[in-house]
Amino acid sequence: MPRYRHAVLGGTFDHFHVGHAALLHRAFHAGLRVSIGVTTDRFLAEHPKPAADRLQPYATRRRAVVRWAKAHYPRRTVRVVPLENRFGRSIEEGVDVLVVSADTRSGGRAVNAERRRLGRRSIPLEVVPVVLADDLRPVSSRRIRSLEIDREGRRVAPLKIGLAVSDRRDALPACAAIRRVFPSAVLRIRPVEPDRTGGPRAIARARALAREAVEASDLGIGVARHRRGDWEIAESSPEIGLGPRWVRAGSAATLRSAMVRLLRPGLRNASTE
Repeated sequence: MPRYRHAVLGGTFDHFHVGHAALLHRAFHAGLRVSIGVTTDRFLAEHPKPAADRLQPYATRRRAVVRWAKAHYPRRTVRVVPLENRFGRSIEEGVDVLVVSADTRSGGRAVNAERRRLGRRSIPLEVVPVVLADDLRPVSSRRIRSLEIDREGRRVAPLKIGLAVSDRRDALPACAAIRRVFPSAVLRIRPVEPDRTGGPRAIARARALAREAVEASDLGIGVARHRRGDWEIAESSPEIGLGPRWVRAGSAATLRSAMVRLLRPGLRNASTE
C-alpha cells in the first residue's frame, strides 16, 4: 500500500521514455493520490533545453503521461496539470511526498527550502535511480531528441563493445549473449592472461576486466570465473562501472541466458530528465 496520501512530481516528459515510466511507477507506489506537473511551452521557451527544435508541444507531452497513467493505474486518482514555474504544486499544503529523479535531487531540496520560506513543513523526497541506456549513460529526453538513443534506451548507432574473460571457455557463450542483446554491435574480444585464483578475487577481477575491455569502446564487459564455477559479470563505460553481478555455476547455456537478462537496459534502474 502507498505510504502517503498525496504524491507530487513534475517534469517535461518529452518523448516519453522508460525513465519517465520508472518515475511515475514510484509516484503511484508512494501516494494514494498523484499530481503530475508537465512543463508548459511558455516555461520551456523561457528555460531553453538542448535540441529545443525537437521538443514536443505541451498537449502531446501531457497526452503521453495521461495515456500511460490510465494504462497502468486505471483505478487510481491522478491529476495532470500544467507546470508554469519551477515549483508548481510541490509547495502547496496537502502535499505529503515529492518524487524526484537522482539527477534532480537538488530541485527537491530547493522545493523544501521554498516551503520552509513560506512557513510550511518540509516533505520527504522519494529519489528514483537513473535508468541506464545500452551505453551505461542515463536515458534522457535530450539524448532521444539528439537521436543518440530510442525511448527504450537502445543506442541508435551501433555500440562498440569490448569483452574480456578470465577463462577462455566463457568467451563463446558471452559473445552469443552480447550478439543476442546488441545484434548490431561491433564486438572486440580483448585477450587477457588466464586467471586461476578464483575465490573472492573473482569480484575484483570482473571489475578489472570490464575496465580493460572498455578501452577504445563504448561498453566493456568482464566475465570472471570462481574456482567453484560461478561467474561474476561486470560492465563499464568510460564514465561509470556497474558492480559485478553473480551467476550460479552451470553450463555455457546458463552463462549465456544469464548475460542476456543482465545486459538488457530495462533491468538497469531508473530516472528521467
